[in-house]
Amino acid sequence: MTEAGGARADSPPGDRARVNAVEFVCNICGCDAFADRDDFERERPSCPGCRSTVRVRAVIHVLSTALFGESLKIDDFPYRPDLNGLGLSDSPGYAKRLVTKLPGYRNTSYHGTSRLDITDAPAELDGTLDFLISSEVFEHVAPPVQRAFDNAFRLLRPGGVLVLTVPYVREGETLEHFPHLNRHEVSEFEGQPILINRTREGGWEIFDDLIFHGGEGATLEMRRFARESVLRHMAEAGFTDVIECSASCAQFGVLWDVDWSLPMLGRRGSDGESSSSPIPRVAAVSLASG
Repeated sequence: MTEAGGARADSPPGDRARVNAVEFVCNICGCDAFADRDDFERERPSCPGCRSTVRVRAVIHVLSTALFGESLKIDDFPYRPDLNGLGLSDSPGYAKRLVTKLPGYRNTSYHGTSRLDITDAPAELDGTLDFLISSEVFEHVAPPVQRAFDNAFRLLRPGGVLVLTVPYVREGETLEHFPHLNRHEVSEFEGQPILINRTREGGWEIFDDLIFHGGEGATLEMRRFARESVLRHMAEAGFTDVIECSASCAQFGVLWDVDWSLPMLGRRGSDGESSSSPIPRVAAVSLASG
């Protein structure tokens, strides 16, 4: 990564525009990318080739570091048919490329033929995965959300890793929008969406001001996570070596200017036994800054 600079006041407009420009290699599509520094927001597309965002490239950066001990673009991943992994509604941009290097990887969705509900994962998947990717999913699952963390842990074999992203605030506790959700449906009233819920006790609740996120499937926001709550959920599920991946990787356009909603990496420990996963342990310093 290089940052252009040093343009004189009398430089052509194009040269002056390069003062805040950043050059990087996209670790997803592999193109030599060039974007303004202000474009490196978490959800703003900044790769002109595949339109990937900082968050999406960060998923691949964290996954690569966890699997191989170094950050690589997907094209440079070693061919590893021995690794098994699942994605929970992964971005098609990297999912279609991952499977060419990791044929034991499969992308799933809440809807469709490759359906997987992380709150009700099938027992036959227990202890079979070397890695699980969940990016912007857990904020949408129905409460109690601890089930999603518990099942993610359950699906991993000892030594396997969870690459997790969720939007979260730095302070406070997680805010559950619908803490008593039971039998519910989203309907419409006077042209606006509302959620109608029948509680376990037989009462009725009606919610408006619903928050929806973009994309297919169940995109209603169920909660606003807080950092400490995410770490606690992961610890209660059994994850060890949990890392908040705050370190930037400028080479691949993973530049963080915020200290919230960062990727998390959790490992399923070996429970006193030798790891059954071929994934090497990764030093926290390579992913966590400071």
